[in-house]
Amino acid sequence: MSRRLRTGSGSLLISTAVLAALVALNILVSRSAQAWDLTRSGINTLAPQSVLAARRLDADLLVIGLFRPGAGSDQAQAESLVALYEAESPRISYRSENFDSDLADVHRYSVREPNTMVLDYRGKTQLLTLALQTEQDFTAALVKLEADRTPVVCWAAGAGGRSRSDTGQGGYSAVADIIERNNFKTKDVLITDAAVIPNDCDELVLIAPSVPLSAASVKAIGDYLAAGGSLLIAGDPWPESAAAATSLNEVLKPYGFAFTGALVVETDASRAFDAITPAVFVYGSSPITRDIQGLASFFPQTTAIKGVPDPAARAVAIGATTRSSYAISTPRQDVGRQPSDEAGPFVMMETLEVPAGGKSARIVMVGTTGFAENRILPPSSNDANLELALASFQWLAREDALISLPPKPARALPLTLTQQDQSTIIFVTIFLMPGLIVFAGVMVWWRRRLFR
Repeated sequence: MSRRLRTGSGSLLISTAVLAALVALNILVSRSAQAWDLTRSGINTLAPQSVLAARRLDADLLVIGLFRPGAGSDQAQAESLVALYEAESPRISYRSENFDSDLADVHRYSVREPNTMVLDYRGKTQLLTLALQTEQDFTAALVKLEADRTPVVCWAAGAGGRSRSDTGQGGYSAVADIIERNNFKTKDVLITDAAVIPNDCDELVLIAPSVPLSAASVKAIGDYLAAGGSLLIAGDPWPESAAAATSLNEVLKPYGFAFTGALVVETDASRAFDAITPAVFVYGSSPITRDIQGLASFFPQTTAIKGVPDPAARAVAIGATTRSSYAISTPRQDVGRQPSDEAGPFVMMETLEVPAGGKSARIVMVGTTGFAENRILPPSSNDANLELALASFQWLAREDALISLPPKPARALPLTLTQQDQSTIIFVTIFLMPGLIVFAGVMVWWRRRLFR
């Protein structure tokens, strides 16, 4: 009896000591900020560039998550990413709001689609939509907010075409608001008889003028590009003014490109909203398309871009139609295919980078003025045209080089098991582990029986 009492007391003391050690260890760990990321790709650890960008903040950064609760918002993953940045800098704070009820923040920051994160720093903002919420995007936004330079977007005015102040369905006010909320400045530049493009223009926007550009204006744009400028240029099919369309192509002529002016018809229903609104899901490899691969963007009433660039230039076809598409060169009511129609595929959006002394010129060509009009952007639509347009402005401003991080795999990695692997897991979990427990119990019972 005395022996059993001593053994029981010893076991109780050991158990108490182990329990006390575990409690002390838990208290110590809870007060420590140390963490270990044991994932192979380090998906729960920020890259050194991201850590540096967070620690370099010298003012408070407010991050607001304007999410719409429900499936598809990826709110938990986005907030987990923000938490990693919060751990690196006490200046970063986060609050979550409901996109549908927090109308004050939605209007204040001109947020146009749910599941958007707003970064507010020193009065400057960056909007990260659902497709732009990777570590690469977040760190690039921090770097841009910390930078003193604000790119200037010069909008060609005075020759007709789409206006950045037009709030109608066919206007460009939505995209103008978005780029201004992403730390751009915008201003109008009279282009009709311009002799020179202002030196402070980081990029020029020329959207299908309805009035012909003068020879002086075409030369001014050419001189601007020859000095390493950036140009976003868009055309339309079946232009009302042939002279205006010709002058627009004169801008692209030195680089070997032109808008055909023919209306593109897409017959593959899986790659179109309707016959004259082709859709793109697979894009050319470019910083512009990094975050939208697999997401649909639309090109309503588009014409084709044709040309062969100089061997020294780098051209990337961003979006194209399928082989089943065709183009109608002259206006007609019936857009059904006729023998005279040209067969596809056709390029609807293309980028061009041309060496220009010490700095290359950059050009984004789009075959439709509808790709960034108000009717195609949120809240009217939730396709990828918003991200496509914003990324185009950023690429033209050379902001693709602000941050370079290797992409990380998704947090939920798929696990592929063979039939043998599954059989092994079933054997271990259903037979081996319970069997070992039963065997240990039998051994304890047998040993106690021997020493009674």
